[in-house]
Amino acid sequence: MSFAIIRNQNHKVGAVPLVERHNERKNHNYSNHDIDRSRSKENFHLKAPQGSYWETFNKIRDRHQLKGNLRLKGEKQSTVLCEFIITSDKSFFDRLGAERTKRFFEDAYQFVTAKVGGEQFVVAAVVHMDEATPHMHITFIPTVLGKDRKGQPCRRINCSEFWKGRDSYARLQDEWYDFIARSCGYDLERGIKGSAAEHLSVAEYKLKKTQEQLEQTERQSQEIENIESISAKNLPLNTVALKRTDYDKLKASAEAYITTRDTAAENETLKGKVEALKSENAELRQENGSLNDQLIKVNEQFDRFYDDVADERALLERNQRLAAENKNIGNQLHELTDEIKALKDKSVKLSKDNDDLKKTVEEKSAEITRVTGELTALQKLHKELQDKWEKVMKFIQEHSLKEQWEKYIAAPIRKVLSH
Repeated sequence: MSFAIIRNQNHKVGAVPLVERHNERKNHNYSNHDIDRSRSKENFHLKAPQGSYWETFNKIRDRHQLKGNLRLKGEKQSTVLCEFIITSDKSFFDRLGAERTKRFFEDAYQFVTAKVGGEQFVVAAVVHMDEATPHMHITFIPTVLGKDRKGQPCRRINCSEFWKGRDSYARLQDEWYDFIARSCGYDLERGIKGSAAEHLSVAEYKLKKTQEQLEQTERQSQEIENIESISAKNLPLNTVALKRTDYDKLKASAEAYITTRDTAAENETLKGKVEALKSENAELRQENGSLNDQLIKVNEQFDRFYDDVADERALLERNQRLAAENKNIGNQLHELTDEIKALKDKSVKLSKDNDDLKKTVEEKSAEITRVTGELTALQKLHKELQDKWEKVMKFIQEHSLKEQWEKYIAAPIRKVLSH
């Protein structure tokens, strides 16, 4: 009996690169020996990401103007991606064959896009054919319909609302089974409702299947032992007669013996794979924790840098304003100088003894003296600001912060000045 399996995992910001590296086979080594890298070329996408998973997330978020108060820093980060893993057991896919297996995952992709509100919210969908059992990873942004601050309809990123309801996971299992088995006609069974099977991870699922096979092996062994109770009646020509029930029991026991022998060998292999999966899971958790710590440290370092240059940014804006004001005063000075010269020329022509004209010249001279003093003070202040500016640029050059400078400081200032 093969089951229709669909599982969900929620991922925060720090886990997104790890999910991408596994799904897109970007790791160089895998502790999971179930992965055959020589067959990774058989993997295929039903939707490829547009760049990295995080870049694709931001493109979708901007394109569809997704709202949501997301915490992208610190320990209490928001869930930004969900991931469906869809599969069954190896015997099911062996019965389907390569062509129908691809069709199965295409049908499954249609189910997921309808479930999550549309293909536009899917970051990536990739089918892994390089493991013992084919399966598909579909990462998507959990969105819900809502309203913005102005009361207008919008879509919001909210994982808890997307999975709202204690029976939401059970409903997912029902919907998946109704679609893939009843609507699409695949020979699959639904998992037992309310059982832990609905929440098993891949490693746990494989371990559970191994245990079931071991139990089946024990039952078959007991049936073989019951052969001793079969009695036969001798007939001529070296033949014996058996009751139909005894014959059926003997036949079933013989078949069970062959199955038991094969299953025992397979179980040993499965045990090794389960241990490898457990080891890989532990390694990934440890790596995830380490990467989260590194991300937090980087964010803290950037925050400190931003605080350090915030004052310098204000200084730069003030410098720009003073430079513009200095230029205006300089223009006024030239205008006053020309005006005084014209008045002096006119005074010489009219009368050297004209008291009123002399008074005007004296007033203008006093004004130019005052303006000259202001200009001198401004030039001194401009020189001080220029020295501070050079120190800031030297700091940025020494610490390779040019990119952050352009993005967070220079570009906004140019935008302000352009207006």
